[in-house]
Amino acid sequence: MRISPVDASDPETAERLPLTCDGETLASWTFYMFAEVTDDGFLKIDRSRVALTPVFENVPVARLEFENRATGAPTSHWQFHAERGALSFILARTRRGGKRERVPMSLADLHFSNGGRRFRPGLEDFIEFLIRECGFDSRDGWRTAVEDGRELARRFQVRTIARNYPAEVAEVLKSRGWKVEPPDNFDGWESTERLREY
Repeated sequence: MRISPVDASDPETAERLPLTCDGETLASWTFYMFAEVTDDGFLKIDRSRVALTPVFENVPVARLEFENRATGAPTSHWQFHAERGALSFILARTRRGGKRERVPMSLADLHFSNGGRRFRPGLEDFIEFLIRECGFDSRDGWRTAVEDGRELARRFQVRTIARNYPAEVAEVLKSRGWKVEPPDNFDGWESTERLREY
């Protein structure tokens, strides 16, 4: 599958990837991510979006968004456009014939992942939501691929946290018996701004 490049000024140019149930395309999903290099040479996500859109409308049913420079909305958030019957239609079709008895029939029944206790939701969480919660078709081995990707992404998040908050990490390691010493030039100051933001 080829994914078209996204115009940074218009994220809606992301290619729509089909979502099927028993081979029938009922919806599509789009994904884009913009990254930048930090002053210390690391790659960080500046903004990303994953969206679920029914085939008969252009307005998404659900969006998972991250905006590093957000000033009004929370930095990482879900948005739902379920004030119409689009989601109910999709769920009724994926459940048809009693084939998928556990597939929910309403928005209130869906469990939208928050990415675990410590990390914002990722692409893997959205893919698993589409398959497990909504009932879309999947390929053999999808669970292993999703779990492998999620583990890798969370390991990167752990490393980022350790890099940004080394004193906190050192305290935890010391409490577990590790011998940790700060470098000579470490002043002990760590920014709490990102820990406190909405």
